[in-house]
Amino acid sequence: MTQRRITKRLVDGLQATDRDYIIWDGALPGFGVRVRPSGSKSYVVQYRAGRGRKAPSRRVTIATSSKLSPDEARGIAKGIIGDVARSDDPAADRTRKRREMTIREVAALYIADHVKAHNKPSWAREIDSILNTRIVPAFGTKRIGDLTRADIKRWHSRMVASPYRANRCLAVLRKILSLAHREWELRDDNPAIGIKPFPEARRERFFGPEELKAIGRWLAKVELDGSAHRAFILATRLMLLTGMRLGEVATAHWSDVDLSANLIRLRDAKSGARTVPLNSQAVAFLANAQRRGTYVCGLNGGNNVMTRFDYHAFWRRLTKGIGLANARPHDCRHTVATLGAMAGGTAFTLRDLLGHKTIAVTAGYVARTVDPVRALSEDVGGRIGAALAPQSEPPAHVVSLRPAAKR
Repeated sequence: MTQRRITKRLVDGLQATDRDYIIWDGALPGFGVRVRPSGSKSYVVQYRAGRGRKAPSRRVTIATSSKLSPDEARGIAKGIIGDVARSDDPAADRTRKRREMTIREVAALYIADHVKAHNKPSWAREIDSILNTRIVPAFGTKRIGDLTRADIKRWHSRMVASPYRANRCLAVLRKILSLAHREWELRDDNPAIGIKPFPEARRERFFGPEELKAIGRWLAKVELDGSAHRAFILATRLMLLTGMRLGEVATAHWSDVDLSANLIRLRDAKSGARTVPLNSQAVAFLANAQRRGTYVCGLNGGNNVMTRFDYHAFWRRLTKGIGLANARPHDCRHTVATLGAMAGGTAFTLRDLLGHKTIAVTAGYVARTVDPVRALSEDVGGRIGAALAPQSEPPAHVVSLRPAAKR
């Protein structure tokens, strides 16, 4: 542990490493600055709660370096050390007060302190939905220090009928408790660690030719009679024609669309900014769409982002209207991937078409599609067979590769 006088210049020059470390102040024993792997820097005070070397060591986080100067933090540290000299235990008092926070209050802290800073808007909206519908109703009034592993296990088990949703909810709660343990020091452990997620069966659903025709007819009908919002209709067509994710379609701006180049330049897709090529059919639908507001598929005059909740209500109406069984909006993307593989697309071209980060997912579509492999085998066999076929009648012991003449 390094000791030197803590100044603003010193703090600004500290670099993150792969683990936490603390620089201790040479002038005030127990006062230091902690640097986390994330790059965040916080002033801390460490002391012993009692007399002698056997007294438990405590550490109090004063504030981040962006909120206080070293001299301001040093002044607070002196006050804490003075309290300790009077037999107080500031860390224990602070921990007790923090553990009185409810899960509802910690969820609000999670949104303000973590989600807004680190998560993309689409996932932030999903987190907000999970908090408001699953986590807060179940645990909102419970104190953060009272939540047990058994509580979480029972809660997760009750959602067994929806394994995918249950696992997403568990992941959000586990993240909240991880921050509560490691960052906010609200409790000494994370009781969600080790709770086993439900198995999730891999979905291979894609739409066949007749299903695609039925979807197309239904979309044309509701567009003609005006019984569905044009944003939902256009979103469905774009997902089917381009393989874009629902979140990408919902957040695409008109300013992202370049019909002269047949492109949509997405600002912030799942794997970062990417360019989506538009085929002629997609260009035609976009060219005929009424440009209003900010978003291509926006609501309320095009100025509000379409939420998953908004679109799923429309999708349920679509699937019920044409009797489409076991279908999700994401199956539009599966359909594009599968048809692309059947048309001869490689794992690399499908990766770029769909905006995957690696070829691991798209390689699966190519591996499961036999049509282009069969066609390739026939082509190669025909070429080699033609080259190997003898030009005259072969000896009796040689089998001719040429087909027998019809009689």
